Amino acid sequence: MNEKISQWVLTDTERNIWVETLELGAAELGIAAPARISKRVLHGGLQEGVELVEVDNGALSFSILPTRGMGLWRGSYRGEFIGWRSPVRGPVHPQFVHANERGGLGWLQGFDECIVRCGLESNGAPGVDILPGNTGEPMPVQLGLHGRIANLPAHYVAVEVGREAQPVLRVRGVVDEAALFLPQLRLTSCISTVLGSNALLITDEIENRKPVPAEMQLLYHCNFGAPFMDAGARLLLPRTTTAPRDATAAAGLTQWDTYREPTPGYIEQVYFHRPHSAPDGSTMALLHNAAGTRGVALRYNTRQLPCFTQWKQGGSLGEGYVTGLEPATNYPNQRATERRHGRVVTLQPGEIYRVELKMEVLLSAAEVHAAGREVAALQAGVTPQVSRLPLPDFS
Repeated sequence: MNEKISQWVLTDTERNIWVETLELGAAELGIAAPARISKRVLHGGLQEGVELVEVDNGALSFSILPTRGMGLWRGSYRGEFIGWRSPVRGPVHPQFVHANERGGLGWLQGFDECIVRCGLESNGAPGVDILPGNTGEPMPVQLGLHGRIANLPAHYVAVEVGREAQPVLRVRGVVDEAALFLPQLRLTSCISTVLGSNALLITDEIENRKPVPAEMQLLYHCNFGAPFMDAGARLLLPRTTTAPRDATAAAGLTQWDTYREPTPGYIEQVYFHRPHSAPDGSTMALLHNAAGTRGVALRYNTRQLPCFTQWKQGGSLGEGYVTGLEPATNYPNQRATERRHGRVVTLQPGEIYRVELKMEVLLSAAEVHAAGREVAALQAGVTPQVSRLPLPDFS
C-alpha cells in the first residue's frame, strides 16, 4: 500500500510561491497525537531575514534553516538541549558571512548549527587549488573554509506528513550550488522524524547537473555541547585507524576519546579516524556524558561516508565548548591534498550521490549502555592502529 502524504509547499521559486508564516498543529496534520510544524522569518541583528522551519514530533523538536543550506540549527528532546552554544549569535543570514576574510576563515562568522553540511564543491581547510579556468587553461583558485553550501538558500521547501504504520514528519528542500564556468551541483534534502521518536533522519542527494564530470566533497559537521559533552565525556567509535592531525593533537593522543572541563584558551585538537563497519557498511559513533546517562548516536554508512573526523574544542563556555563529529567523503584538508589521496568524489553528468545520516538522542543509562554495546560489537576482533604522529595518508 502506498503511503498517504499531505504536503504544504513553503517556497518554490519556479512557481513564485513563498509562504512567510505557517502553523500546523495535530489537527491540521491529521494526527491524533501532539505534533507541530511551523515556519517563520526571523528579524533583528545578524538573523535578519533567516527562514526557520520548526518540527515537533511530540518528544523531539528541531529547527531547520532553509536560508542556510537546510542546516539543522538546534533541537530538544524531552527538555534536553541538542546543539551547542556558539559565540556567534545566530542563526546568521548569509549576507553577513564574508567567506574570504581572515585568510578564508570567514565561514566561521555564521557557524552555530548543530548539523551543518560542508561542501559541495569543496570542504576542509582554506587554500589554493589549481583548476581549469573559463579559458580552459589551469589557474589558481582560492577556496574558503568548508565551501559554500551552508550559506546558500533553498529555492524549494515543502513540509509533509506521511501516514502509514507510523506518522512521519518531513521537511524537503532543494539548494543549488552553481555558477557559470563552475560546477553545477544540486542538494536535495529530506529531514524526517517518526511521531514520538528520539531520532531524525537526513536523506541527501547530490546531483551533478552539468554535462561534464564534476568533483564533489561532503562533510556533516555534527556539533554537540552540554549535556552530552562535559568533563569526562567519551566518544565511542569503531575504527581501524586513528591519527592526530598535527602536533597539538598528538600531544593529547592518549585522551583522544575523552573530554575535559571548559578550559579558557583551549587550542583545538583534531583526530582523523578510519571507521570500521559491518559488512553492509553500516556503522555508528556515540558521544555520552561522564555519568553515562545522556548520549547522542550518529548512524551512517561507510560506503557513503568513509572518513570520520573528530574536532575537540574545549574552550570556555563563552568561547565555544563543543565537539564536532564529522562523517564525510573525505578528511577536511585542502582539496588538493584530498585529491592526491583519491578522496575527492567525481560525479558523472547526471549522477546522483546518496547519503543517509541518522541522529538518535539517548536519555538513560540503559539506552547509552545499549548503544555502547553496539559499538563494541562493531569493534570486536579488530585492533585499531593508533599513530602517535600525523599520518601522511591522512593529512
